[in-house]
Amino acid sequence: MKLLNHTLLTLAFSAWAATPLSAQQVVEYFWDEDPGVGCGQVLQEYTGTSAAVSAELDVSALSVGIHTLGIRALNDTWFSQTYHRQVYVLPKEEKISRIEYSWDEDPAQGGSTALSFKEGSVVDLTESLSVSALSPGMHTLYLRVLSTGHQSLTYARSFYVSPTPHTVEAIEYFFDTDPGVGLATQMEASINGDELKMAFDVNTDGLDDGVHKIGIRTLTDGTWSDTRYRQFLVRSVKENDITRLEYFWNEDPGQGNGLAVDITPGKEVTVDFEADMKDLPEGVHTLGIRAQSGSGGWSNVSQVNDIEFEGWDALQEYLNSLIDTEDTYTNSLYQRSFLNKDWHALYVPFSLSYSDWAAHFDVARINAFYQYDDDEDGVVDRQVLEAIMVHEGNGRLKPNHPYLIRAKVTGNYDIKVDASMTETEEINSVSCSTLEARYTFTGNYSNMTGLKSASIYRLMGGSLSIPNSDEEVLPPYRWYLTIDDLGNQLEAPAAKVRLRIINDDTETGLDDLMIDADEIVGHRLVYDMSGRRIHLAEDAPISTLPKGIYIINNKKCIVK
Repeated sequence: MKLLNHTLLTLAFSAWAATPLSAQQVVEYFWDEDPGVGCGQVLQEYTGTSAAVSAELDVSALSVGIHTLGIRALNDTWFSQTYHRQVYVLPKEEKISRIEYSWDEDPAQGGSTALSFKEGSVVDLTESLSVSALSPGMHTLYLRVLSTGHQSLTYARSFYVSPTPHTVEAIEYFFDTDPGVGLATQMEASINGDELKMAFDVNTDGLDDGVHKIGIRTLTDGTWSDTRYRQFLVRSVKENDITRLEYFWNEDPGQGNGLAVDITPGKEVTVDFEADMKDLPEGVHTLGIRAQSGSGGWSNVSQVNDIEFEGWDALQEYLNSLIDTEDTYTNSLYQRSFLNKDWHALYVPFSLSYSDWAAHFDVARINAFYQYDDDEDGVVDRQVLEAIMVHEGNGRLKPNHPYLIRAKVTGNYDIKVDASMTETEEINSVSCSTLEARYTFTGNYSNMTGLKSASIYRLMGGSLSIPNSDEEVLPPYRWYLTIDDLGNQLEAPAAKVRLRIINDDTETGLDDLMIDADEIVGHRLVYDMSGRRIHLAEDAPISTLPKGIYIINNKKCIVK
């Protein structure tokens, strides 16, 4: 530590504040009596919203003894609170003659333990104080400086003395009845000196159903600790333990009276079901779910609160808006209506030049198809269609080839047909294959139905998936995808396909609208339709959201 003489005092000050006043940004100070805000001596000027001061103040004009330094910051609108610090001024020629300290109690002057140092007005003190005689716990160090006929203020600092390290030697446990210290079941644990780390499973075989207690203790430095107890419940695990799962909206109809979910009974049940919402009015609702065991007991009700339902009319209107329709081709012009800015399929029997579509559209060409078996069970878990953005250097679109097209602004557009390429009505198929499957892209020039029975994947509502019914219509000038399993390794393609766009500088609507079990939230922001932020862990699947409509990174998203 370093003790300063009576002429100089070093200060550190940082403050910001709360009451209107000054016409400039300064730090001011005063001794003993406050002359009023703005009337102190200017220490320094500053800019910005905070002041940091390190300065030496001349105290030669102050009398010997204790004085109070006041300091504050001002600007043209506010002033800070005033900080006060007491300062002891020694006689000018007086030298420090004694430095003494004590533990926990502060005796009278001269009654503490003296420290060795070289006498003078300024002292550099470097001495280690032993705490070996102090007991573990909180203590206080008292320190003061004396000169001829004077003494400083007493400096006090609290600190903690750690216990002497001990060695953990063993750990044991028992159920219900204590067999005696050292006679219980020994447990393996990672022991390193006075640190004990453990995570364990105990065998409860032989215990009857009901409430039991476990006792546990440790052996440290040859001495056993007190025994800690914890109660727990044993219930025999039965096959097909969960036999019923039911849910209800808002008001609880009572156990057994909810809407049943189709499950396969078992010790663990994982479900993915669509809750019936057809009788719900528009507004905010609460979903309750509970399970029944084979013994007849019921679980507690798990609730999902604040589910926003806009009504079926609003939902149907939104779904209809996702379908791009009204395609025509006449007089060397291709006309198409884009009601949204999602990716859509494009398959036309003529060529299109880059200059004729680039101002209003983004286009991507099909590049590759991938299937993933995430859990290595031989069944496809994820499918990804990869496409690459088309730029000016490769911007001529070929006839009878599958492309993705996205309007930069919604509306009706006329696209000039490239006359240098002869129009053809021939429908060609483009295929690519892996060892597991063949992927075939085929176009259509008239409306198509019966898509579900043919297991055809199509782009609709921002999703590449198999339609829910054969009544859905695929308009002309689109392409559809069929996947043929080659039977070499993987089986059962997933019902949806995620889209990956290479070199896309904007958000891909389809990527955000695809809700697959494997897709996680990541850094995306999720809001409900009322504008309320929904906080999910970055590694949480989007499918954990309650079924409904959400805004994810400025895109509407339907969780089904």
